[in-house]
Amino acid sequence: MIGWLIYNETDAKRNEWLISEYQSYASNKGIELKLILADNLDFGVINNKYIFLYNNNICVIPDFVICRCIYPLLNKQFELMGIPVFNNYHVSSICNDKRKTHQYLTGNNIEMMDTLFLNRRFIGSSKEFFYPSIIKSIDGHGGKEVYYVRNKEELTSVIENLKSDEFLIQKVASNIGTDIRVYVLGKNIIAAILRKSNNDYRSNFSLGGIPSLYVLSDNEIKIVQRIVDMFDFGLVGIDFIIDDGKIKLNEIEDVVGSRMLYKLTSIKTHELYLDFIIDHLER
Repeated sequence: MIGWLIYNETDAKRNEWLISEYQSYASNKGIELKLILADNLDFGVINNKYIFLYNNNICVIPDFVICRCIYPLLNKQFELMGIPVFNNYHVSSICNDKRKTHQYLTGNNIEMMDTLFLNRRFIGSSKEFFYPSIIKSIDGHGGKEVYYVRNKEELTSVIENLKSDEFLIQKVASNIGTDIRVYVLGKNIIAAILRKSNNDYRSNFSLGGIPSLYVLSDNEIKIVQRIVDMFDFGLVGIDFIIDDGKIKLNEIEDVVGSRMLYKLTSIKTHELYLDFIIDHLER
């Protein structure tokens, strides 16, 4: 069996150890897991057939794909060719657009902060928003393109410098600089981690947030389960912020990092994920 592990070149360099662990464990399971750099992978339609090119050459398609880059259209191409991809297109397309995540989950008794979906091309001078606010790009991750604004002047300055016309404006939670990441594999919760920053409104581990293991309450588990039931997840991280003592959905990370789990626990997500995929393929 041959699988593809897809990263962009920059992230592949940052994750050399994890990639090696993935490949070693896969080999022990009789699987050849090839590292594929998205930078060198092209796809589309040639002679009315779906096609993949790697380093400009037509390549033999794999038995499955673990996609560790954010590229929903790529996930879709694999599915159209009958190749199982983790995470699937539905997860990738919704969870990599914060607007779609909020739209999709609203109405399922899952609390979120008040959020508006905006486009800077359609913001008139008479529009008023809530302050202070958090401004986010629709597809940022790792705390990138997230801004705290106190008034209209700061808002105007931020949106003028966003890379995309489309963004979110969101009310600030009472516990700013604190969030909870829940790691989910399939339908099961792996672990939950509290992240807290003492000097930033963002609590991301990569930005200096301090992680610690967190025990979800029974009610919080039910909230997570309601989200899980609406998807066919592979491996994801569901992020919640804390407002007035309650968790509220913030976003879902499709290409979720596992550094905090390796730091705080003996959980080996690469082994769990590969076992999950093998079980899925054997059904």
